Amino acid sequence: MSSGAHARPDGRPKRQRYRRPAIAVAVAGAVATAAAVPLLSTDRSSNAARASQSRACTPIKMIVVPGTWETTSNADPDTAAGMLRGVTEPLERRFGSRISSYWVGYHATAFDQGKTYADSKRTGIDAARKAMTEIARDCPGTRFVGLGFSQGAHVNGDIAAQIGAGHGPVPAASYIAGGSVADPARGTRGEVNLGDPLPGTRGIAGPRPEGFGTLSGKVANVCLKGDLYCALPEENELTATLGTVLSRVGVSTLQDSAQRELSTDLGTAGGRPADLAAVPTGVKTLAGQARGKDTAGAARTADELVKLVGPLQALTRAVANPVLVNTLLNSPPGSQNHMAGQVLQSLSRTDLVGLAADLQAASAAARSGNAAGLARAALNAAAKAAPLTGLPADQLVKVTKVIQGLQPVALLAQAQNIIGGISRIDYRGVQRAARAVPVYAQRGDVRGLYRSLVAIEDRLMPLAETANRVDLGALAALLSMWPPGSPERAVGEALVVLDRVDWVRVTRDLRAIQDKLDDFDPKRPPAIDPQNPARSLSAFFGVDLLSLAPQLTSLAEHGLDVAGVPLPKGTLDRLLKTRLSPRHLVREGVDAAVFYGTRRHEMYGTAPVDGTGRPALVTLSDWLAQRIETA
Repeated sequence: MSSGAHARPDGRPKRQRYRRPAIAVAVAGAVATAAAVPLLSTDRSSNAARASQSRACTPIKMIVVPGTWETTSNADPDTAAGMLRGVTEPLERRFGSRISSYWVGYHATAFDQGKTYADSKRTGIDAARKAMTEIARDCPGTRFVGLGFSQGAHVNGDIAAQIGAGHGPVPAASYIAGGSVADPARGTRGEVNLGDPLPGTRGIAGPRPEGFGTLSGKVANVCLKGDLYCALPEENELTATLGTVLSRVGVSTLQDSAQRELSTDLGTAGGRPADLAAVPTGVKTLAGQARGKDTAGAARTADELVKLVGPLQALTRAVANPVLVNTLLNSPPGSQNHMAGQVLQSLSRTDLVGLAADLQAASAAARSGNAAGLARAALNAAAKAAPLTGLPADQLVKVTKVIQGLQPVALLAQAQNIIGGISRIDYRGVQRAARAVPVYAQRGDVRGLYRSLVAIEDRLMPLAETANRVDLGALAALLSMWPPGSPERAVGEALVVLDRVDWVRVTRDLRAIQDKLDDFDPKRPPAIDPQNPARSLSAFFGVDLLSLAPQLTSLAEHGLDVAGVPLPKGTLDRLLKTRLSPRHLVREGVDAAVFYGTRRHEMYGTAPVDGTGRPALVTLSDWLAQRIETA
């Protein structure tokens, strides 16, 4: 093995990605020639390896970062992928052996597979910087062109900004130009905008505050009107704020419950990433296996479906709420938004809890060889999956990522509900009434007790019912990602306290009290045993009122903190009137979450950005070619 080779874990030589510096290669070549002719007669794989190395050290190297879901962390850097082939291929044809491409492999996800967008982008930055550092080391004199699409454009632009500030992987003098397609940080100082102006818009993640520094004028972008990743209207305050926060916050900074909500991944089906179509398809397969008495196959299918239904429950709980579903269904029929609404509506009608139980029963029956039990469980599972079975499979596949992407917006939709409920509660009234309950009970004053319970139920039931439907922990964590001192951050920190309340029990107890109060006749009140008032009250109301009262008192005290007593500047009032109002959510949030499912973000290869009629990618390629020619 030569001194420049690396070893694989199995001991076999690993092909070098770049050839050694020119002088070293020339010396090695002279030695090989002088040694013996047979050394030059090698097999085809060795020839291919040397050819690949000879192409690697070209005068110009394009560092190409694909967009979200266009690549993976272990992708081959020699394999072109995705949108940016429309830029690299013309440049490679034009400049021939002077130029070559390195395709950066990275996580390339957004709120799935256990990572946030910020986490994913960080893997792209690290991978691209590492590649540039290694190329600069192994190929002295090579100069760079950076390229990126969507999330990859975010990565490409961030690295260019680092280089322009003097702390990048290569010096600014070796960076010829950068080109971004749909940059979420469009609006960065020093960028070159190719195409018609898009006034009043910016990238969804917000501009890079440091600008491009010494690379100003060397980094260009193309952005299509209507692509909210790079051309978000500036008045869309909610979407802009959400995009900025989520693009900069990683999983490590989220609370556990929020991490689950924001990173719901459907797992795998048949060894591949699962989509919503895997449920009806899998249930149909299970039914066929049950009919054929294929117990071994049925057990595997049922187990795989059980693993899928769990994340699907979390996903449905997060996004299948009326605010989002109705907004989506009001979109034009046939649009991506409308299809997503139909799927969410079907998910909300699907008994996923019962489906999981039937699948577990099918797995148990299959493993025990109980063909009759397997057939029965498979039939029950098919009945429960019926709402999804009626949807076209291609539609389920198409909207899977759209629905996953809705999750942060769904949490904000829940935020406006819960914050509205929190701010409208008369906590002092609840506090007074809860403290009076044991006093009236000890006195045997049933009429006073009745008045206190009515006051509690009227004031607290709306909040209890709302809180029982949402994950306050996830919501609190999302709002806590806003900057310190912001109203969102204050509410998020307050919700952490409310999340400690057993809302299931509070709601159940209040409903039981409500039912008894409806039947209460002040003229014939129940008798209270002064020796044991707790037992008397529990017998009548079905609730241990004397243990509930301190809990309600404590809740009211927390509620006063949330509702604004320690926040006298009207925190919640301002919040309800601005970013989290239902009007903004409907107008901005849903559109921002699902727009990438439309064709606009994918039209850069055909749609023009200026009056020349040239597609956006051609416009960018031509601009880069001019920079390369004059470099």
